[in-house]
Amino acid sequence: MFEIVGVTCIRLTFSGAFAYMEAEREKNFVQTLERFRGPFRRYDEFPKVIVTDKDLTLMNAIKIMFPNSHNLLC
Repeated sequence: MFEIVGVTCIRLTFSGAFAYMEAEREKNFVQTLERFRGPFRRYDEFPKVIVTDKDLTLMNAIKIMFPNSHNLLC
C-alpha cells in the first residue's frame, strides 16, 4: 500500500491518496503519481517539496512526474 500524506500551513496532516500496488516498481509509482498529479494540473500548481524515505524507485518516479519539486529525505 502506498499512502500520500499532506501537511497544511498550520501543521495538520491529511490523507492525499492511497494506492494498492502489486510491487514497488518505478512504473507502478509513476502510474500512481500520474493519477495524483491530475488535480494539480488543473491549477498548474505542483508540490514544491516532497518528503520520502530513500526508496530509489519512488525518488526516480518523483523526478519523472514532478520534475520541479524538491525531494527531501526524512
